[in-house]
Amino acid sequence: MHPVPRRDVELTAPDYVVLIVDDVSRSIEFYRDVLGLKLAHRSGPYAQFDTGTTRLALYDRVAMAGTLEHDLGAPDANAPGFELGFKVASCDDAFAALVGRGAEAVVAPTTREWGQRTAYLRDPDGHLVELAEDRRTG
Repeated sequence: MHPVPRRDVELTAPDYVVLIVDDVSRSIEFYRDVLGLKLAHRSGPYAQFDTGTTRLALYDRVAMAGTLEHDLGAPDANAPGFELGFKVASCDDAFAALVGRGAEAVVAPTTREWGQRTAYLRDPDGHLVELAEDRRTG
């Protein structure tokens, strides 16, 4: 294996994260109406939320398959490849509120040895959503 010549490329903070979803409208309802994110715009099979520096977007699985020019399978809920993490002031309060609005609970709030209290939800396509409250002091 030959080393790849180094080229000057500077990657900074991610600009956006795109979730591939089966139903953009259903996912908009979850992220907007259940999680409370502000929808910035929608254009057919694509939608984007106003989430600050790193934007969160949704893209229809069939449309992405066309972009990539091959079929895409749905993610396996028992083998997640990533999670979306959101900082919250109170993990317990946020978890209770979001489950009360219809989010699927995966793991109830738990105090972690690294100084956070975290909980997990699942979106309609099986993507994990973490709620994280910092509890570190000093």
